[in-house]
Amino acid sequence: MIKKTLLCILCAFLLIPVFGQHKSGLHYENMDPSVKPGDDFFQYATGNWVKNNPQPPIYPMWGSFTKLDDDNTKAVAGIIQDISKRRNKPGTVEQKIGDLYKLAMDSIRLNREAAQPLLNEINRIKAIQTRDELFKYLTREHDNLLWSLYIGVDDKNATQHIVSINQGGLSMGNRDYYVSKDPEIAKIRKAAIEHYENLFKLCGYSAKQAKKNVKTIWAMETKLAKASYSIEQMRDPEANYHKMSVAELSKQCKGFNWASYLRDYGYDKTNEVLVGQPEPVALACEMMMTEKLENLKTLYIFRAIKGAAPYLSDDFVAENFAFRQKISGAKEMTPRWQRSVDLVSSLLNDAVGQMYVKKYFPPEAKKRMLELVRNLQVALGERIKSQEWMSDDTKKVALEKLEAFYVKIGYPDKWDDLSKLVIDPKKSLYENVVEAGRFYFELDKQKNYNKPVDRDEWQMPAQMVNAYYNPTTNEICFPAGILQPPFFDIAADDATNYGAIGVVIGHEMTHGFDDQGSQYDKDGNLKNWWAESDLKAFKLATEQMAVYFDSLWVIPGQLHSNGHQCLGENIADHGGLNIAYDALQMAMDKHGRLPDEKGFTPEQRFFLSFANVWAGTASDEILRYLTMNDVHSASHLRVNGGLSQCEYWYKAFDIKPGHKLYVEPSKRVNIW
Repeated sequence: MIKKTLLCILCAFLLIPVFGQHKSGLHYENMDPSVKPGDDFFQYATGNWVKNNPQPPIYPMWGSFTKLDDDNTKAVAGIIQDISKRRNKPGTVEQKIGDLYKLAMDSIRLNREAAQPLLNEINRIKAIQTRDELFKYLTREHDNLLWSLYIGVDDKNATQHIVSINQGGLSMGNRDYYVSKDPEIAKIRKAAIEHYENLFKLCGYSAKQAKKNVKTIWAMETKLAKASYSIEQMRDPEANYHKMSVAELSKQCKGFNWASYLRDYGYDKTNEVLVGQPEPVALACEMMMTEKLENLKTLYIFRAIKGAAPYLSDDFVAENFAFRQKISGAKEMTPRWQRSVDLVSSLLNDAVGQMYVKKYFPPEAKKRMLELVRNLQVALGERIKSQEWMSDDTKKVALEKLEAFYVKIGYPDKWDDLSKLVIDPKKSLYENVVEAGRFYFELDKQKNYNKPVDRDEWQMPAQMVNAYYNPTTNEICFPAGILQPPFFDIAADDATNYGAIGVVIGHEMTHGFDDQGSQYDKDGNLKNWWAESDLKAFKLATEQMAVYFDSLWVIPGQLHSNGHQCLGENIADHGGLNIAYDALQMAMDKHGRLPDEKGFTPEQRFFLSFANVWAGTASDEILRYLTMNDVHSASHLRVNGGLSQCEYWYKAFDIKPGHKLYVEPSKRVNIW
């Protein structure tokens, strides 16, 4: 879970750059030397990236990250499409991959079937006569209308799994879509209502009935949204931890029998649960008991339609895209082959992952990454020791947590057994997806229900272009998918790699010490390990970071960044930059200083490499969507905003008062 600018004449000693890729691994031709690095480093370092890498119309946001993901999808497609052309033995992983891909690609069959694969489900819901029948239907299908329910980790007893119940029930996800008076959000709200009506009409409902159904649904969801926690509130682990017995939960949710619900759900040996947001969960239970049965059934039918739409005929897929266009600004629909590959890679991710790493992930990449991770750990350790705002006692505990990091690189040591997962080409694509969902529910239950946490489990597929830190296992994970240029280039020099994958590694490590991760100890338990004065100093610095990003424009003159919503990621970027820069210096102390290249010092190339990870462009629509829903700052702010708080950058590019990105030293954040 992560851009900069250049200058014609940087300062007296810096030559005008000669563009073109060189042995460092940098692509100098992507720079825009007409801009001063201190005015807009993102434009300076990456301004010509989009010209050199034209934006495909299917992507509302296009950049280095997206391009790598796109290239990776093509690599995965090669594996899947090759398998789909063979005659595969029934029951084998290859048969499942090949047949699922062919089902998704068979537009003739999908269009002939239209809504039919879903109509049987709709008719079963319509036939429900009582509230108890509805509850039993929901639990049998492991579906939840108004909350989310899953096996999670007990944050205060991190070695154990626990049944977790959280707010949910909002088809738009974010409460602000229902309650905000912002005119731009109101446009999306109107588009969503029209979209929902169209989905009903595609299933045979009249326009009048569709409008009535959606009015009912939107009223229920709006009621729930008003009680739901905001994204900012959801970021406070302590405020979202409420452990209680099932009897206590039933008492809070007057009239709703949680013991019966959990038993029918399949979690029949549950004595305690972890409730994230008691108020919206209690309201959801009240609504389940008091809303008209027909209204609840209408909501359930809609959820079934919305969930099935991607796996039905072209008119459903086109309707989904028409709505997505309004949210994201994408100009064209993702082609069928790509949607099919994404489905197979997601639904059979461990099977595809094994094949992917075998073909694309060399052993030497893992070895180099382990070395980089260790160097970054040492660098972070030194930074912790040097922080003047921390006491020695707090530093000692922080260093113990750092040393306890569990590092995962490339791919898991064990893969899920998919032998009991059935992909039946005689059934529709939708039916196969539903059956796969049932398989994974049982697999999750078998591995985790009332079981201790297995730290060797991965939370991401090996082929994914991403990385993460998990506070309850105190682990950092870098799947094989992200270990490619521009993030990681085994042939590039240290300045380039430390500026790219080094910052990513440092970013994930810093998550262990951001405003959320810092609340967990070395064993993954939600527990305060800070001295009171140190915690106060930490919170002052993080608030300074949030306020600074609040002042930045996502869309100039129209939309500000949300510094509190993105605080954890901005802290992680801040730490990642400082840690990776220090690690580069350590590497050069050990192996010898790197030479300048095309007039750029290793330190300058470090920051150019960092910026190029975030090169790209984005539509206003997707920027609005991400600012509302994502905990990451916009890419150009991750570069310009992040570097404005990095002392090393000022020295590398001789940034002075008068440059637009200049922040006075007294106002620069010093956390990690």
